[in-house]
Amino acid sequence: MSGKDEHRVAIDEDAQTPIEEVPCHMHMLRLFLGLILFPITIFTMWKTVQPREALLVICFGKLWKVIDEPGCHVIVPWGCSFHTISTKYITIDTEKSTISDLNGNPVIVGAIVNYHIVDPVKAFFNVEFVHNYVKVNAGTVLKAVVSKYPYESKDPSHPSLKNASDEIKLQLAEELRKRVRVAGVEVSLFDLSDLYYAPEIASAMLIRQQAQATIDARHLIVDGAVDIVGGALEGLSAKGVRVSESEAAKIASNLLCVLCSDGHTQNVLPLHA
Repeated sequence: MSGKDEHRVAIDEDAQTPIEEVPCHMHMLRLFLGLILFPITIFTMWKTVQPREALLVICFGKLWKVIDEPGCHVIVPWGCSFHTISTKYITIDTEKSTISDLNGNPVIVGAIVNYHIVDPVKAFFNVEFVHNYVKVNAGTVLKAVVSKYPYESKDPSHPSLKNASDEIKLQLAEELRKRVRVAGVEVSLFDLSDLYYAPEIASAMLIRQQAQATIDARHLIVDGAVDIVGGALEGLSAKGVRVSESEAAKIASNLLCVLCSDGHTQNVLPLHA
């Protein structure tokens, strides 16, 4: 086995604490203490496991049992410590953070994460405070992924933060899964809950959005007016009305002026002496 393989095996063994058999003499000691301290033992030997919970029993420093069956269980407590791990689904909110998007614009972003513990042993032995571990890593992943995308994109097919595309959601969840797998946690949802420009550029970006909307509206109006003018000239020609090039140009000019004008237009007739 190469040194690289040995290193990999060491990491795997550290990530999973195996259930061990407690030596027989240790069990005899526990039972002996239970008999001597029977009045105390009788009241402390009952352990209740609720649904969606797991009870880890550590006996003399070794993981002895993992009980995940709901109900009441009898365990002589001497020499043992008991730790309850909830496997229920949990939802957390990440703290709102100011992050620069792909274009360098500061945006304020927050997210929600749904997850649950699938391996209580890893959750207890591999990390300290598993829920805080998930929350801190969620914030780190959020900053890393948000910085790869623009706040908004002109191309609808290009993913952006404003569109909250499935691609971004999947990438957030997958990146977090890689980080929290060592803690025995499965991430089911990682989605953006807050997204807006930072106050220092919010007014400037609003003006830019309004200007862009105005330009897009003008493009739409002009394209429609050109189609209408072309249709009008083709209609005249189809009905046998002969129009010279100068008259066609004047008709097109007048129609475009009327159709593209913001306000009400008035006809001006020239007076000839």
